[in-house]
Amino acid sequence: MIKSTSSTNTPGSNRYSLDTLHQMLNNELCKYKHIKVPNIDHSISGPELASWLIDSASPQEIEELVYMVNQAKKRSSDTKAIFQTAAAALIK
Repeated sequence: MIKSTSSTNTPGSNRYSLDTLHQMLNNELCKYKHIKVPNIDHSISGPELASWLIDSASPQEIEELVYMVNQAKKRSSDTKAIFQTAAAALIK
């Protein structure tokens, strides 16, 4: 017998509604005035990145991003690197 090792807190578990995910993402990104995109001489504001992510990302991608941010916050890590990576992916 094989036991499942999946957690109920993983992305895809639909713990939050889409509106709640948008609000969580927006609240987290409003903390940053500017997010510098690595390897590109470009900077984007937090609220601008939030609206761009909400417009272009699928609900599953937004849920996964919020999950990664929550995991980083649990570990007292900086979440800015996650958003820098997301911004670089959107720009390219």
